[in-house]
Amino acid sequence: MKFYTVPVSPNCRKAESTIYHLDLDVEIIQKDIMSGELNKEDYLRINPNGMVPALEDGEFKLWESNAIMQYLADKARAEEFFPKNFKQRMSIVKWQFWGALHFNRSVGTICWETVAKPAFGLGDPDQSAIDFALDGFHCCAKILNQQLNSTDFIVGNSPTLADFSVGDHSALALNEHSQIPLDEYSNIKSWYQRLEEIPGWEKTRPSF
Repeated sequence: MKFYTVPVSPNCRKAESTIYHLDLDVEIIQKDIMSGELNKEDYLRINPNGMVPALEDGEFKLWESNAIMQYLADKARAEEFFPKNFKQRMSIVKWQFWGALHFNRSVGTICWETVAKPAFGLGDPDQSAIDFALDGFHCCAKILNQQLNSTDFIVGNSPTLADFSVGDHSALALNEHSQIPLDEYSNIKSWYQRLEEIPGWEKTRPSF
């Protein structure tokens, strides 16, 4: 298998971390966004969206990070990480959708404006964008903080695809420059820290 990625991207991180966590034999190929590699014809045959991550398994091509993670987990027969039990599996999928559509949109905006954007020299943070995202964050954070009230991870006391999907911004959110108010949500902060201690997750930690 071949996995196409770029550094720092949270969507790439969660899928690449899944590879390491499950100890899969996958070739990791880093693409260069700035040189336009994602828009070249050979890559567009893999992912017509011109985005990362993407996965090739022989003739089979797959894009969208959550789909890639599910595919990898099933290839590895990782029952604890992505159970075959239908209700348990759908509980994990529920959180994957929730993270992509709600929580991570707000977290991603704040992390981009306060951590990534300055690090890349792309200008000052847009405080109006941050304030708007904070409203969405607070709405979602209350739900996640409550979910983590009695468990170490989102659907139990061991990590699953739910954690890798919802927690993809963990390193950026914990960054000292982030304006995410994690001290108001102690369960989320502790959960982010636990994620960063998982060897396969830690291996993909961004450098800033």
